[in-house]
Amino acid sequence: MIDITFAPDLVLGSVRVAWHSIFSLVGSTVAIAISIRLARRLVPDERVYPYALWVLLGGLISARLGHVADNWSAYASDPIRILAFWGGGIAVTAAPIGSTIAGVVAARRLRLPVGAMLDVSAIGIVAGLAIGRIGDVINGEHHSIACSGLPWCIRYTHPETLGQSTYVHPVVVYDAMLDVALAWAAYRFWLREGLRPPEGRAYLIVLGLYGAGRFATSFLRLDPVVLGGLQEAQILGLAYAATAIILLATARRPRSP
Repeated sequence: MIDITFAPDLVLGSVRVAWHSIFSLVGSTVAIAISIRLARRLVPDERVYPYALWVLLGGLISARLGHVADNWSAYASDPIRILAFWGGGIAVTAAPIGSTIAGVVAARRLRLPVGAMLDVSAIGIVAGLAIGRIGDVINGEHHSIACSGLPWCIRYTHPETLGQSTYVHPVVVYDAMLDVALAWAAYRFWLREGLRPPEGRAYLIVLGLYGAGRFATSFLRLDPVVLGGLQEAQILGLAYAATAIILLATARRPRSP
């Protein structure tokens, strides 16, 4: 059993910053850095920088909208709060929608290889998500079901914490472990196969496994049920997994001349 004693915010004089925000920033920076470094093998010029910005902004927008949809009752009476990103609240499971759309649009506008750029973006993003989860662990804002008999059950003891005061599953740690495994596996696959056509397979592998993993770990979460007994993350996870399976199954290598 593990007690987490951290305050949810870092306090520097009169300034309070949520640990979630700090590690989200660090994770985003790492995601961009990894993606750009890998993209340099494909694109040696400066087009990688606006592409990375498009993907980041697209993911943030869809993640925010996913959070709003999942908590509409809190926004219905004051829709202007939807724009208040600084007030917190994103659903990272919805991020692939916006980042994919933005990535495809940006790649076409910048005349970059769409599938190959999605590959390197996916590797960077899941690595960044793993880092962002550190802030989630400290904040304790993602509530989960009770845990007993396991040495890694956690509870939050700080008087200002957002976490649960009883022992629960560290579900965001499970998510972080999934992200790390996906980043490593996708990177190894990309080194071996990613530079050969058809491009986009590393991205689809990440999308499918991430969706399946979030579907599974969400059974441990206490998030709102939205349809058919499933949470928003589970519905999106199933959609990602199904999409990835279909596209991987229909991907074809170009015929040799």
